[in-house]
Parts: sequence; structure tokens; C-alpha cells
Amino acid sequence: MKVLNPKMNPFLPDSPLKFRRVWMGWGFGFFFIASLFGLLMRSFQIWEVPYFDYKNLLHTHSHIAMLGWGFLILSGGIVFSLAKAENEIRKFGWLFLGAVISALGMLVSFPFQGYGTLSIAFSSLHVLISYGFIYRLHLLLKAEENSTGIRLLRLSICSLLISSFGLWALGPINAQLGKMHELSFMSIQWFLHFQLNGWFVLGVLGLIFLHFERSGYQFHWPLYQEILLVGSVILTYTLAVTWAEPSPLAFQINGLAVIIQLVAYSFLILALFSGFVKVDLLPMVRILLISAFVSLILKAALQAILVFPSIAVISYTIRMYVIGFLHLVLLGILTFGISGLAVQKNWVEDTSISRTGWGLLMGGFVISELLLFGQGTLIWLKLGFFEDYHLYLFLSSCLFPIGLGFLLTQILTSSIPFQNIPNPKIKFQKIKTQTMKKSLLWSAGILGILLTACGGGADQSATSTETSSAPATEAAAPDPKGVGEVKSVDLGSGIDASLADAGKAIVDMKCTACHQLNDKRLVGPGFQGVTNRRRPEWIMNMITNVDVMLEQDPTAQKLLEECLTRMPNQNLTQADARGILEFMRRNDEEKAGERDAATK
Repeated sequence: MKVLNPKMNPFLPDSPLKFRRVWMGWGFGFFFIASLFGLLMRSFQIWEVPYFDYKNLLHTHSHIAMLGWGFLILSGGIVFSLAKAENEIRKFGWLFLGAVISALGMLVSFPFQGYGTLSIAFSSLHVLISYGFIYRLHLLLKAEENSTGIRLLRLSICSLLISSFGLWALGPINAQLGKMHELSFMSIQWFLHFQLNGWFVLGVLGLIFLHFERSGYQFHWPLYQEILLVGSVILTYTLAVTWAEPSPLAFQINGLAVIIQLVAYSFLILALFSGFVKVDLLPMVRILLISAFVSLILKAALQAILVFPSIAVISYTIRMYVIGFLHLVLLGILTFGISGLAVQKNWVEDTSISRTGWGLLMGGFVISELLLFGQGTLIWLKLGFFEDYHLYLFLSSCLFPIGLGFLLTQILTSSIPFQNIPNPKIKFQKIKTQTMKKSLLWSAGILGILLTACGGGADQSATSTETSSAPATEAAAPDPKGVGEVKSVDLGSGIDASLADAGKAIVDMKCTACHQLNDKRLVGPGFQGVTNRRRPEWIMNMITNVDVMLEQDPTAQKLLEECLTRMPNQNLTQADARGILEFMRRNDEEKAGERDAATK
């Protein structure tokens, strides 16, 4: 075997086998880090967590999970499945290094500044690097026969390219229309939609089909089925449109799209199962791939019931459903699908250590999905929260970093140079670990430089905020009562206990997924002190007239800019809002020692 010229990239291994090991190591490393941030986010619902802003942790978790783990593991799977010569693999060296550096940059900037200069710069760098991957992957695909797997992979990288358009549109939209405009939200959803439903799902399917085809099982995928699949990916984006513009036409298009998607997925799933039973696979691989197939079926089924507009609204109104669906794609389909192939190709050894890791990972996934969808359904049925929900969700989330710790241990300590198909008769030579250590040392140095840079950036950002805050106070003050039908509220002489209890029941069902009862921000601001900051009319108008408030009320717009998550319309009545207000008054009296200061 030829030895790669180390002058091509001094930071990377000098052989394709070692390069693949480093690639897998970094991919699973970012997965491990993302799981730790997810666990920290779960702890916000149980304990007081100082120093960190929840929203910044959420941005870090999502970016590292999608652009660190998801991007690296899928792009690596495609590269090492298609590249046949050393020089083909060599061409991805600098792109891989750039992807790692950009992910590290996001890792050290998002927790401290959220969307700031550095985090946006590293995110933009990652998009540019992805264009390099798209070009190189296109060249590899161009040299392949037009099989089902190759066609799916082409659609996957096309979706990756299309998804980036949403990010580039954000700058002009925010500059011209503002961050609160519906187009800003729709641009973000454009990126997420084509990443999840296109790049990730189609990429995993393409690699599985490709492996089955190379194992001797051939598929026939008619053109009309491909057209159905592409059409469903494009048209299901209208669900995101209904969040910003709930027009009947958008719901009708989405209803048609999810039915088309169900039909298109059915053809692919039936073909996969026919190949699954005939291709020789390791037992652990079968378990992982079955998990991916079941997740794909659940995704199609869950989206199919969105044909009913009332259920479509619930799907993005209840946050547990949103999180559960994201995990279904990223963990269920992407992670278990790619991991199954990685074990079969011996990119990750099939040992007792790795099997323990996979078991813990799948256990955490199944339990957390049951908790998320189960609690979401209780909220939908207005049955409140079941006892210790957040504690159980935290405990199930602990299984992710523990399981990934086992897998990382296996990857980093393995002495087998990964071959494509495991064969006990092959005598494997040991891989030296100096290259991995060199890569980690260089990356640690880069990480230190980035941390220093982020520290300076944070100070500059704080200074900028202080400087720009002075002119803002000179602007005309908004109407403290907000915009809506509520013009006055009779608070009475004290707290109406029965009304407050009724409000608490609504808060438990519809609000606690995004708000805490203390002064800490979760997704939205904490409830503590709200009646001391906002007039009762403003609070009730925000509850009952949220869409108009976000469009016209400066205070609501400022909150949206800070939280970067649009508050959904819960279709609450004025009577519901009055009960919530009464509960907020009681909460302030108990936690802040004062209530209704905004009315004085």
C-alpha cells in the first residue's frame, strides 16, 4: 500500500486506514460532547444551574450534534464507501480539518455568546467547507454506476446544498425586515428541513442501499418513485410555513405532501427489508439497522397524521413533540443507520465494550423518546405532567454520554486497521497511535487559541451592548398594555386561590416546556417577577394575541430577539389568560416577595 505524502497535510494521518480512524474518533467525540450539553440542559429543570444561559447551551448542543457529529459521520461514511484510491481520500484531508476546526470554533463560542460574531463566523465557515465536500463527493458519485444507493446519495448532497440557501438568506432578511419577521423564521426552518429530511435521511438510506447492492442484492427503483420522494421532501416544508402563516392552502399542501412521503417511504422500506433478510450481517448490525428502520417508519407515520390541520398545529406547539421528532431523525435514523454500517465495515469494532455502548445508547434513546412523546400527549389531552418527568428525562439522558464513553474507548484503543468487511482469517497489523495523538495535540492547541479569542470577543460584545443601549432609552416607550383586546384588568384586593389553581393547571400543560417558575430563562424567560415588570393587560394580550404582539409590540419583539424562539399561539381564551395571570401573581408573591409592582 502506498504511503500518503505527509506534506499534503501535516496534521492528518499518513495512511487511509489511520485517517478513517481519526475521522470516526472526531465524529463520535463531537457526539459525546453534544450529549454532555444535552444532559446539562436537562439539569436546568431539576437544579439551579449558574453561569450558563440555557439558550446558548441549546445552540451549542444543536450545532455540535448536527454540524459536528451528523455532518462528519455521514460525510465520512460516503467518502470511505466510495473512495477507492488513496489519492481520492487524500483530497478530503484539508476539508476534514476545516470541518473539525469550524465545529471546535462553534463549541467554544456558542456557550458564551450565543449567536455572536465568532459563532456566526465559524458557522459560515462550516457552510463554505460543506461546499468543498459537495464538490468532491459529486466527483466520486459521478464515477459510480447509477444504482439506487448512488441516486439517493446524489439527492442527499443536493439537499445539503439547498439547505444552505436558508442560512445565506438570513443576513439580508434580518437586515431589511428584522429578526422577528416570518421570513427569518422560515429561513431557519428551510435549513433544518432540508438537513433533516434531505441530507441526513436520504444520505443514510443511500449508504444502506449501496452496501446491500455491493453485497450482491440489486434493487429496481423506478423514476416515478424517485419523483414522489423528491416531491415529498420539497412539499413537506410547508409545515414550517404554517407555523408563521397558518393559511388553509399551506395545510392542504402539507397534508398532500405527507401522504406522498408515506407512499415514497413505503417503497423504499419494503425494498430495504427484502435486502435486509438476504444480506449477511453481524447480529449487532441487524439490531442497529432495525432500530434505524423502525425510526424511519415512525417518522413517516407521525408525519402522515399531520394531514389533519389540528394535529399539524399541535405538532409544533408542544415542544416535547418537536424535540422527540428531531431525536428520532438524528439518533434513530442517522446514528443507528450509519453506526450499523460502521460496525459491519469494521470502522468500529464489534466487541463487548462497543456492544455495551450501543446498548446504553439505544436504551437512552428509547426511554427518552417514550418520555417526550408520552408527556407531550398528556399535555395535548390536558392531563398535566406525570410526577418526576424531568428527573426521569435527565436520568435517561445520562445513558447517552455513558454509552458514548464506551464507544469512544473502543475506537481510540483499537489496534485493528479497519477493513471493509470483517474476516477472522485476516491477520491485522497494529496501527500506531502517534498520528491520533498528534492530531489531538494540534486540535487542543487550536482549541486553546479559540478560547482566548472568544474571551476577547465576549468583552467586546459586552462593551458594544453597553454602548448601544444608551440611544435605545431615548426611543418612544411602547404602550405598557400591549396590543390586543384587553384594555383593563381588575386584580381585586388579593389572590383568588381557585383562579390561580386553574391558571397553574394551564401553565403545567402548555408553558413549562419553555418557561421555569423562577427567574432563569429556559427557552423563554422565567416567570418570576413578570407581574413586577409587565402590566396585567400586557401579559394577557401576550397570551391571547401573541402573533400580533410579536409583529407590533416593541417589548415582545425585543424578547423574541433575545430568545430567538417564536412563542406559539396556544389558542387560549381571555378566561384562560386571566387564570394564568393570577397564578403568576401568586408565584411572584411566593418567590419574589412582591407582586403587581408594574401597576404602581
